[in-house]
Amino acid sequence: MGLIALAKNQVLHKCGDKVETLEIVVKGSVYIAIEGESVEVGIGGILGVGEHPGAEYIYTYTANEESSVFSYPFGSIDDIYKIISSNPKISPILAAQSVKTVVLCLDKLENDFSQAIQDYEQLDTDKAEYPMLAVSVGLEVEDFPDLDNVKPPVKSQALTDWQEKFYRTLAENEELLKKTCYARSADIANGFIMNALEAISFIAACREKLTEYKKEFQKQVGKFRSTMQLIRAKSADMKRNGADGAITDIDIQDALNTILEYAGADEKATENFRRIIGEFKKTSSRYDTSDESRALRRSVAVDYYAIYTAAFLRSLSDPAVPSEVMMFLMFGFVDEELAGLENTRQLYALMKTYKPDPNGYVITAYEWLKKIYNMELEPSRNEFDEDYFTALRTLKTSGGINEEQMEAMKNDRNERLKFEIKNLLALGNRMTYGRPSTFVPVFDAENVTRPLDVAYVDAKKINDFYDYIRSIDYSVFCRQGSYSNPDIGVTQVFIDEDVTPYMILMPNVGSRASLWQEIEGKKRNTPARFIISIFNTETFEDVMIRLCGEFRWEMCKTEQGVHWNDVTDPSLTSMFCDYLQFYKKNHSLSTEMKEKIKTDLKKNSNNYKNVFVGEYMNYLKFEANASPRLNKISREIIFTYCPFSKELREKLMDNPQYGELVKKHVSHHNGLMRPIANMIRKIKTEGNEVPQILYDQYEFLQK
Repeated sequence: MGLIALAKNQVLHKCGDKVETLEIVVKGSVYIAIEGESVEVGIGGILGVGEHPGAEYIYTYTANEESSVFSYPFGSIDDIYKIISSNPKISPILAAQSVKTVVLCLDKLENDFSQAIQDYEQLDTDKAEYPMLAVSVGLEVEDFPDLDNVKPPVKSQALTDWQEKFYRTLAENEELLKKTCYARSADIANGFIMNALEAISFIAACREKLTEYKKEFQKQVGKFRSTMQLIRAKSADMKRNGADGAITDIDIQDALNTILEYAGADEKATENFRRIIGEFKKTSSRYDTSDESRALRRSVAVDYYAIYTAAFLRSLSDPAVPSEVMMFLMFGFVDEELAGLENTRQLYALMKTYKPDPNGYVITAYEWLKKIYNMELEPSRNEFDEDYFTALRTLKTSGGINEEQMEAMKNDRNERLKFEIKNLLALGNRMTYGRPSTFVPVFDAENVTRPLDVAYVDAKKINDFYDYIRSIDYSVFCRQGSYSNPDIGVTQVFIDEDVTPYMILMPNVGSRASLWQEIEGKKRNTPARFIISIFNTETFEDVMIRLCGEFRWEMCKTEQGVHWNDVTDPSLTSMFCDYLQFYKKNHSLSTEMKEKIKTDLKKNSNNYKNVFVGEYMNYLKFEANASPRLNKISREIIFTYCPFSKELREKLMDNPQYGELVKKHVSHHNGLMRPIANMIRKIKTEGNEVPQILYDQYEFLQK
């Protein structure tokens, strides 16, 4: 016990904690909150008088600013008088604040009762409008028998009329009473305090009854409200789009409730998420480094993915998904106030004008999950680099499931979806966000650092970049395989196949792109899986080049297997690792170059892949434009395994840094082209049809 200093937004007591202490506010102010509603108590306020010693806290007490409270043991109601009588010097302040708290609590109770009346009256209005509104959006009219049991709220009289007038008059004359009455005697002040605290306990009892009514009301009308919320959302969509489907107006309201009612997730998860978003939205310091803010950010994600999963599953069979829900699934949007009016309008416009990639490789997280659910693709690997089937075997080995359950889960759509959401969506969201310590999965205007139309990543932007990088590093997405056709005399030919990666647009505003996995399962000719924030706040070209460098490295490791760093089996990774490992003994490098390598290694914590990615960026951005940035050894390794396109090689032929490298590359490729040309000629001579794959390989080698 004693003096306790509280930082802004620090929670003193949380609803559900055990009541063991009583506090007096000596500095700042504290919010007393229940179900998202709060009363502010200033200096002299007594915290906990509406609680029962030894029971659980009904309210949550949070510092509104930097505050201090003096804490006392609270084992019985009698302790209250002991506490106030032990502080005679501040009795006038305690008395004035106690009276003020009575009035605040009365006002709050009155407002809450008025809201309950409004909710009841709105229910009558909705019941009358429901049949016609349902028909207007093409839905069948349902019966809701629970509505017959709903009764209006009954007002509980916490205080008599004269008592209420008495306390309001005391509050209006606070300054005068502090000087002439409360200060006259500590006993007088204590009498006012004890009477005020008794009044507060009466008001708290009435509030508990009203809270119970609201819970029962919600239980009875929940299903009907959910239906009406969705009908109104669909009706609003029809009005926004006009008769011809064109966007006419954007006015998103009460989005969170629309999303939650549509999802229809577990009631506890739904209410918890609604409460957390309300608290998150009200907290101006939600991104600071305090423990309370960290806990608040973490709590946002607790039920987010359960809501997302439920909304996703319902959307699969709904031909008219409400706009708010699609914005949630595509962008992580949950609340128009949290997102800001202008951002909400832009998100709506982007959602309505979204066009899928005609090639099917640039895809939103929502579209990706549909592919997983429909079993068009296998789920992605988890954080332990296990694919879905390996993860199931691991779970079986650990005793989590038995053989029968494992076999059933292999083709269970919901289990596959659950695995993908838990791994690629949840972890990928955090990765692409870029700042894991401040991550939240919901769209928040606080994270928008660039105009949304500039930050927005769509299929055209990605495909334009793919064209750009292929114009420099033409083999960036190529995989080597083999082809044989004994019927026409082709025993074995090595084939380079260009495999465009999937780019999954994660529903967040972030700064990173990442390689999730380079192949599917063990098939080396399957597309890689890239992830990037659908709103990218960094320089797009740099983010993408870094991603391609990461892919180059990881793909080489996959192809080489255990020999990825074995210099006796030359490859991009083995040669680059050897170069970094023994650079100090390399006589081809000057002292200045060695110092730079040392600095690069230190900057990247001796991570060879990260050093390579940095060199790869310089290679594409500067070396390709004849602006040297790499040393001789690094340049030779990267050019050998990531050669420039034919057009660039011809431009660099006369460049002293590249002349010999280009000649060596041309000579090597001519040697590879010769047997294929002879093979094509032989097949033609024998009167057989030449497989297109041989023409494609010959054309590839000419690049």
